[in-house]
Amino acid sequence: MINPLPALLRSMRKALGKPVASAETDPAAIFNLMAALPNPDPILRNMGHAERVYFSIMTDSHVIGDVRSNRGSFRSHDYRLEVGNDGDAKSAAAKELCEQWLQSGPPNSVSDWLEVMWQMSSAIYTGYRAHEPVWNMVDGMYLPTEVLDRPNRRFRFNQAGDPLLITRANMLGEAVEPYQFIISRHMADTVNPYGIALLSSCFYPWTYKTGGWRYFIKYCERHGIPWPVARYPLGTGEKDLDKLEEALQAMLEASYMLVPEGTGVELIEARGSGSGQLPQEALIDRCNREMSKALTGQAMVAELQGVGARAASETAKERQDSINDSDRDIAAAGMNKLFEWITLFNFGAGIAPPTIEFFKHENAGKDRAETYKIAVDLGARPSRKGMLTELGIPAADNDADALLPRQLATPTGKQAKTADPATASFTGLTGLAGFEFAKAAGMTDAEALQLATDAADQTIEDQMIAPIVDMLAQFEADGKTLAEFKAALEDLVGAMDDEGLREVLDRALTYSMLRGAATQAA
Repeated sequence: MINPLPALLRSMRKALGKPVASAETDPAAIFNLMAALPNPDPILRNMGHAERVYFSIMTDSHVIGDVRSNRGSFRSHDYRLEVGNDGDAKSAAAKELCEQWLQSGPPNSVSDWLEVMWQMSSAIYTGYRAHEPVWNMVDGMYLPTEVLDRPNRRFRFNQAGDPLLITRANMLGEAVEPYQFIISRHMADTVNPYGIALLSSCFYPWTYKTGGWRYFIKYCERHGIPWPVARYPLGTGEKDLDKLEEALQAMLEASYMLVPEGTGVELIEARGSGSGQLPQEALIDRCNREMSKALTGQAMVAELQGVGARAASETAKERQDSINDSDRDIAAAGMNKLFEWITLFNFGAGIAPPTIEFFKHENAGKDRAETYKIAVDLGARPSRKGMLTELGIPAADNDADALLPRQLATPTGKQAKTADPATASFTGLTGLAGFEFAKAAGMTDAEALQLATDAADQTIEDQMIAPIVDMLAQFEADGKTLAEFKAALEDLVGAMDDEGLREVLDRALTYSMLRGAATQAA
């Protein structure tokens, strides 16, 4: 198999620092009104002004609101790089190089990296987006010193889906090297390499909405003010009618009028259908809902029939989250393609490039904290730093600043031995955690329940009963009273009534006798 890398490197050296989709080659610099889009879009392909139409649709207040919502969701996530092949030194070095490249500065003079990634993701609106990395030699490494977004009108695609750059010299498009442009696409395939543009789906609703506004404004101008209608008795003379007409005209300015007895005035307001909504207003609302379906995938809570508001909102959130995740995949694919070229040019073929992963910082709640506790009880060793970071809890600088848990008295003497060594790994497990862990070890329900119960009892004895026994023995040796013991006991386990105190003492005495017998037997 022929290695294409040498030829690509020779072409790369010739192209260093030389963008090819610059303003000097832009045919629009001569033909300002030319906005040809050779795209199989069923709506806009014959219009020849797709970018202008897309921009007009984007400026619609409802559309830009949905777009900003999608963008806000995108930028609420952070990103990190994952090594392509864990354990491979070159793959790890490629990840480090790509991280240093991302941290070296912004991709261009007007955008940060998240904005460039959002631009890649925004291929959902226009079908595809193009970005040009400008390659240079940096400290002996081939790296893009800029990543520039390019207008869609500069590109066509051949039958293989490869981009063709439209220039002044070649209006039909000329082939480019694969490393020169990163093409991000939305739902593209071999039949339609241009992808599917969501703004194209908004074209007819946007058009009808625009027309609806026009007639809605005319309706409001004509019928927004109530019509005053005066009623006069038959036989009223022309002079009196003229005075009544003048009074009606003055009423529009003064908001009142004086009329002789026998003359009536009423106000007639224009009303819509039974719902009170005018047809023009209903048309605008309908068009807004249709555009939201296209841009966010939402059918709107109001259109979900037979479900409550909470169920509708939860369904809408789950649907929106899954759509936003798929949109981020487009940006991840574009960035990963850049990492592939960086890895290939600097480390050679066969080295796994790093991949980008998006994640969101969230302060976890009680459920997540309990998950960490169960993991510790099961013998896992989760990161303390990672737990505090996820829970949003800052670590203390020193012991004086730290919030420390209440410390139980340290038991003295020998600890009770576990009767069966096979149960030693379950010591400290309580309740459901111990039961589930025992079940995972292959035990029956009865065996798992018994083992978890024994482990819970052992934990209670070690952490509560044993300290009480030692404290009782010490109080007896010091000649202190039961009242003093009860007060000290409340400091250890909290306040309790006489019945609770009696039960604890009974159990402590039983434990003391059993421990003494075990000591003598030993």
